[in-house]
Amino acid sequence: MTSELPGHAGITEAEFVYLERLAAAAADSGLYGTGNRVRAQLLMKLIYGRDLDIPVSAALSAIDIYDGKMELSSNLIAALLEAHPHYAHAVVESTDQRCELEFFKDGNSLGKAKFDAADATTAGLADTDYYRHYPSDMFFARAVTRGARRHCPGLGRGVAIYARGELAKPTPAPTATNGAGAATGRPATAALAGEQDRERIRGLAARASLSDAELFNVLIAAAGRGPVADEERAAKQLDRALQSLPAGLVPKVLELLTRRVADLTSAANGRQPEETP
Repeated sequence: MTSELPGHAGITEAEFVYLERLAAAAADSGLYGTGNRVRAQLLMKLIYGRDLDIPVSAALSAIDIYDGKMELSSNLIAALLEAHPHYAHAVVESTDQRCELEFFKDGNSLGKAKFDAADATTAGLADTDYYRHYPSDMFFARAVTRGARRHCPGLGRGVAIYARGELAKPTPAPTATNGAGAATGRPATAALAGEQDRERIRGLAARASLSDAELFNVLIAAAGRGPVADEERAAKQLDRALQSLPAGLVPKVLELLTRRVADLTSAANGRQPEETP
């Protein structure tokens, strides 16, 4: 008789143990970041990959976890469409200005999805290096994800599909409504933290024994945003976050890091850390 674990939608105990071993080996390789949660996150990628019939290597490298949701590379989404027995897609137009795709089920058109320069601006992607250097690739990635989510819900086996990077929300530029910017309320150009500020931040983070992922979460906590659960992804975004850190947030970041250092010192001396308000 097959033994199944509750909550794993038909996964057997033997399969679960096998995936745990794969996740452990992948975590030990150091290829997927460091941190206490890496092994568990890799296991969740493998379980989701198993549910979608994705090869192990693709599940590890082409699936990300962001704020509790799964993100897939556009190549993986396109491959899932190509391999699906009922769904398919075709390129209607693909240029450096726009991409439009048509989606089918059993040969019948389900509708179209597009992504263009105007969409990139609305989504806050127009200033990214990816957009500047590879606009057609970005447009395809977002168009194929948009179409798969709208027209092919069965592709994700009940889980909404997001393209890699789609769930990340950039910190809004300061405006008149949040204490800075012109009186018109339009986004203002914020002064950025200087090199000395960034060095001081990194120095305090080192004293507090923070990983890159933990330091990234300190930065976004200073901006009033919740933590990123995927440590691998958070670590990858650290350098960019430091480069784009508004100067106005530096005091808050330093305050948070100073508390971390004080807590670590207290723990080392056997004292109870002060409670952070």
